[in-house]
Amino acid sequence: MKSLFGTDGIRGRAFEPPLDEDTIRRLGAALAASLVEECSEAHILLAGDTRISTASLAEWLASSFQAAGGKVTWAGVLPTPAVSRLLPQGNCTAGVVISASHNPAHDNGIKILAPGGEKLADERERHLEVSIPDSPIEIGPGLPAIDTSLAERYVDLLVASHPTPNPLSGLHVVVDAANGAASEIAHPFLEKLGARVTAIASEPDGHNINADCGATAPDRLARMVVELGAQAGLALDGDADRAVLVDESGSILDGDDILLAWARTLRASSQLPGGQVVATVMSNFGLENVLRREGMELIRCPVGDRAVWLTMTEHGAALGGEQSGHIICSHYGVSGDGLLTGSHLLAIAADRGVPVSALSDLERLPQILINVTVERKLPFEDLPRVSKALAHAHETLDTRGRILLRYSGTEPLARVMIEGEDANEIQALADSIAEAIRSELR
Repeated sequence: MKSLFGTDGIRGRAFEPPLDEDTIRRLGAALAASLVEECSEAHILLAGDTRISTASLAEWLASSFQAAGGKVTWAGVLPTPAVSRLLPQGNCTAGVVISASHNPAHDNGIKILAPGGEKLADERERHLEVSIPDSPIEIGPGLPAIDTSLAERYVDLLVASHPTPNPLSGLHVVVDAANGAASEIAHPFLEKLGARVTAIASEPDGHNINADCGATAPDRLARMVVELGAQAGLALDGDADRAVLVDESGSILDGDDILLAWARTLRASSQLPGGQVVATVMSNFGLENVLRREGMELIRCPVGDRAVWLTMTEHGAALGGEQSGHIICSHYGVSGDGLLTGSHLLAIAADRGVPVSALSDLERLPQILINVTVERKLPFEDLPRVSKALAHAHETLDTRGRILLRYSGTEPLARVMIEGEDANEIQALADSIAEAIRSELR
């Protein structure tokens, strides 16, 4: 059976394999059996985002899960980080979120969370995959009534994460909820922190999630901040686990900026163990440079929030994240939370009495990215010309830059990415590596 689980659960086009009715019903039955085996009880906290397909997928999974003897608490539309944060507060043995995060509306996905709120471990996902084909399809009860108290409890937990009342008092914040899972709660949450709030992209219709809005497309938010004379903007993605900020001038602060600002704040209060920050291979080399200059260390990990969390736990780091805005601070939780991240960064600026633009002075290094079409995907170290070009590039850059060479997981492409201080130099090095790939793989 082809692997169902990727870096963030199961994801694909809604109603097509692996998000077809047969597979989802078998997954529900397999999950119930797995939880009974692991925890002696099968009780899930189930939620989803605002896609038109979410209710159907949730119904299929809940029905087969209950037919297999499991119990379902249905939260309705709720962000992924809400499920992560609420799980340890209750008696559920797992969390399930129907969402494709930042993907377009025609996609959907299934994320499974462990009782502590973290993403399900690889070995448990593999166990589920093996079990799915042989799991029976039985029709059980439909979705139970929505527990409307869960959204309020989540907002209360977010508010309680701030040590002082009204930390955003005096700030006019424009929030872009990406027409996603936080559309109903982002505005009242920020108001509870004392902000004056203008909400955009907060009217989901089942089809407009992430459509030219949210963390993946914050340009409209940036324009609104400037037009309204607001002090800040906060953009979320479809399931609200990412945060991108906009400063008072309309400039965008992504995950690298957020990591730098939060790392400095945590270190100043002796809350950054070992001075270590975790970031993926996609974070700009400029972040690594400034952290090193200031006596901190950047630890790289593969792409994906689960990889970030695993690396954080391995090294005992308190802060990690992705350039996309998925940030984890272990002082507050085990997963990324766009509302928590955004509100805490805005509170840092407010507490210091500085504009949001003062949060980050990150100087990004020039970056070159070349996609090379390939007919085969062979290990790069087995290709003599590529190895030679790569060795030359490493020797040339030394500690002044970074090289990332990888194959696309979904297309017949090799990706050559180089960052460095001199744009002309890295362009020449990237061209050399790309030409070597073409000569050996086309």
